Amino acid sequence: MFEGWQALAGRLAGIASLASELELIVALEAGELVGLVGYAPPGAKREPLFPPEWGLVRLLSVRPAARGRGVGRGLTLECIARARRDGASVLGLHTSPAMKVALPLYQRLGFVLERSIPDRFGVPYAIYSLALSPSPSARKASRTSAGPR
Repeated sequence: MFEGWQALAGRLAGIASLASELELIVALEAGELVGLVGYAPPGAKREPLFPPEWGLVRLLSVRPAARGRGVGRGLTLECIARARRDGASVLGLHTSPAMKVALPLYQRLGFVLERSIPDRFGVPYAIYSLALSPSPSARKASRTSAGPR
């Protein structure tokens, strides 16, 4: 069992206070909250562990009863879409092997290990990143703003 759950649970309870720093994305089923994630666009306030030009995934959480139905994947894909929309070349996050469902999900989506960071909540943590190509609309906007060629 994840030993640091109590400390993490306290942080999750305060996620509403992060609304000024993050775009909070929620997943609902039949009007019930089943998952949430925070997305930070490039340039937003962040820990110094992450470059300012990266988009970030923060605090992905899915209600245990809703796991295995694609909620976490959908929330992460929405973060990827927003990072592309915002012109981020990389989407980053930090996670731990203790996150037995989240880490394999991120890896299946293409996130790769960047580096280990100091333990958090009594478990090892690391930074993972996903290299992004710009969305078609971002590429078009870039060509338009560059003027005629």
